[in-house]
Amino acid sequence: MTVTIPLLSLRNVSRSFGTFKAVTDVSEDFGPEELNCIIGPNGAGKSTLLNMICGTLAVSSGSIHFGDESIGGMSGDKIARLGIARKFQVPSVFPSLSVVENFHVSASNALSANELDEILSTVNLSVDRDTTASELPHGKKQWLEIGMALSMQPKVLLLDEPTAGLSVDETRATSEFLRTLRGKVTVVVIEHDMAFVRDLKAHTMVLHHGKVIASGSFEDIENNDLVRDVYLGRR
Repeated sequence: MTVTIPLLSLRNVSRSFGTFKAVTDVSEDFGPEELNCIIGPNGAGKSTLLNMICGTLAVSSGSIHFGDESIGGMSGDKIARLGIARKFQVPSVFPSLSVVENFHVSASNALSANELDEILSTVNLSVDRDTTASELPHGKKQWLEIGMALSMQPKVLLLDEPTAGLSVDETRATSEFLRTLRGKVTVVVIEHDMAFVRDLKAHTMVLHHGKVIASGSFEDIENNDLVRDVYLGRR
């Protein structure tokens, strides 16, 4: 029997700020080249968890492994060099540079013409390759930053609310191109938009008050009574 070794593994990960526990004993495995979502109400600890994975925040207790390497106390720069790329909620691009120039600046190594074309096609920016980033509408700036993260050729791509501020059509297009990344890179997405999460068809973990209350396919999550209670505000 073939055993799939998790690319990213969290074991009893916790983070406290003084007496406040933002994340408590989170354990989860993210397999190679899978799509994953982390959902939960505001204040559930989603961004805090992502910050610990990418090294922006230190882990109070527990462990995070990337392959067989412990990264829980590692600097963000070193984690990025290992192959974990992060896109934050608010787009952060180089406004005076073109789309292509943004990709080249972000790339860990020189991008070939084919690699560049593939990223442009993936994030729906082929026709905007020479457009200055400042001239792009908000939705395409979001796509540009996802493309910049992909230009680092990561093994793990962390996305914090990639559909924030997007139209319905842009959100649908984002889901479509993220699904094309299955089998290419491990993607972990934080989201609030349930229609987007449903469309993504990803393994989904639910956080509430910093704890995992459910984990599984979106179909299982959607039919979970506790998850329904949390999102309806009954708990």
